[in-house]
Amino acid sequence: MWLILWLSLAAGLFGFGLADSKYNVTYADLDKCKQYNAVSGYNYHAYFKLADLDNHNPDNETVVNLRLFVVTAKDAHVLLSDSDSNSPESQVYEIVIGAGANTFSEIRKQRKKNPLKTKSTKGVLSAIDPLPLRIRITKQGLIEVGIEGQELPLMSASDKSIIEVKYLSFSSWGSTMAKWFYDCPSDDETTTELELFEPSKDLSPREKLIYDLQLNTSFTAPELHTPVEIKQLVFTRVAYDSWKNTLETRFFLRASWFDNRTTWIPEDHGNITRLVGFQYLTWTPSVFVRDDAESKLNELYGLDYVSFTYDGRFQWVSKEISTETYCALRESPDWPNEANECDLALATEHASTPLRIMSDAVSFHPNIIQSDWNVEKITKHELENTHEIFLLKDGSPRQEQILRLHLRRTNEFYDTILYAPYFVSSVMILVAFWLDGMLRVFVNTIGTLMLIATFLQMSVFVPATMNPKIFVFFHYSLSFSFVCVFLFIVDKCLQSYGGKMAPDSWLNRLVSYPYLRIAFRLDGGANYDSLHRKNIEKRDLVKILDRVAFLAMAVVLVVSVFKKM
Repeated sequence: MWLILWLSLAAGLFGFGLADSKYNVTYADLDKCKQYNAVSGYNYHAYFKLADLDNHNPDNETVVNLRLFVVTAKDAHVLLSDSDSNSPESQVYEIVIGAGANTFSEIRKQRKKNPLKTKSTKGVLSAIDPLPLRIRITKQGLIEVGIEGQELPLMSASDKSIIEVKYLSFSSWGSTMAKWFYDCPSDDETTTELELFEPSKDLSPREKLIYDLQLNTSFTAPELHTPVEIKQLVFTRVAYDSWKNTLETRFFLRASWFDNRTTWIPEDHGNITRLVGFQYLTWTPSVFVRDDAESKLNELYGLDYVSFTYDGRFQWVSKEISTETYCALRESPDWPNEANECDLALATEHASTPLRIMSDAVSFHPNIIQSDWNVEKITKHELENTHEIFLLKDGSPRQEQILRLHLRRTNEFYDTILYAPYFVSSVMILVAFWLDGMLRVFVNTIGTLMLIATFLQMSVFVPATMNPKIFVFFHYSLSFSFVCVFLFIVDKCLQSYGGKMAPDSWLNRLVSYPYLRIAFRLDGGANYDSLHRKNIEKRDLVKILDRVAFLAMAVVLVVSVFKKM
């Protein structure tokens, strides 16, 4: 780390000692500033109380009046908040300079979201030249971020409900290092000319190579057609939430590209052919994922390990990347066995650096974590996105690589908490048909209550837009439970007040048929001629209806098993 800091300072001495820098700032201008190095990614570790700063002097119209300097290749973050610790949902002012690989800047009212202003600021940051910033927030809610020495602000926004600002903090992003200089005097001071720094006298071949790359660095995308090839993409987590319609994925990337601007002759640098790290020295691609829910592109941050060779060929192995995108659940009658498809749409920021996913690149980690939806397969597709929101900056269509995840819900959970109670309650209602007296009512009531409770519990899990097949079987089972009680009541009434059927009537003949009585377990002999002349009780007809209802419910239960609901 000391080598990087020293090389940056040496580059500053060399460049600024000869002529003016990009913003007419020398490192001598920063002598009286306090310095903070943001080197641990996107983390606001240190908070500085504005009231304790010597050179923070807001006037009658302003609540914040800061003078800052930053030296970084991209993604300079400033946080203004009302406390020295805050959550991602807290109301704060987050100012990001040079986001998206130093292509745009943004004023936000929350960390990483809720932008008040977004503006294209291509190449505003530099890994060598300090960027002088002025940040003003007025009592009327005007937020201005400007470059010192320029008449117009870099960007401005207004906020009707202004946040009370008490603390200042700094951060970077990924593995990019940002050197911040704050609490700087506002008065102009005469800078001291610095003597010329000659690197060849003091640096090793490796240090001289890094120094030369830093002096000639470029953070703009190459104009030459340079595809970014994803050679490996390993999913470690796929979690689909059908209630929130969100797809969460985590994965590792291994990608490569070619940049003819980052080359050197090994013989001139001690036969060094490869460098590992130092991605802040050169341009690296920005990979985005499309989120249709908010109609925006989210950058996939994860430049963890970058190596490049003397011929300009780069290799990037990312740390674990996490994404969350919108994926609507399609209507289906097959709950909870339905399938769904979710797209992970990846793209780059420039037409000259299209994204390519190799044919055998996508795979799953052996210990992949999934939700109650499993990935059956992944297919690759290409899309030319012509939607106005997602066009490239030059107005051309964005070339997207689509990873389509074919998902299917797993139903073990529902088998346990829904299907098992459904089958038990249905069997209890079936058994009740063969019981007499109050025992019949008791068993039927227990089965019915269990069925209703399961139905209500199921309504919590089933999406409101669906009408699954199991609902039909629940309705049938509930209907048969009421039939069971109704026939019991009718039978008791006929037992007390009912009579017998008229001889030779068709109902008498039907009920007295011997084989029918045997099949439905009604008392009677095999002499049909003698039976039909007798007066058959009306209760026998109710018993037949009771047995028919039992058989019908048994058929429904069997069908529900084979249909798998």
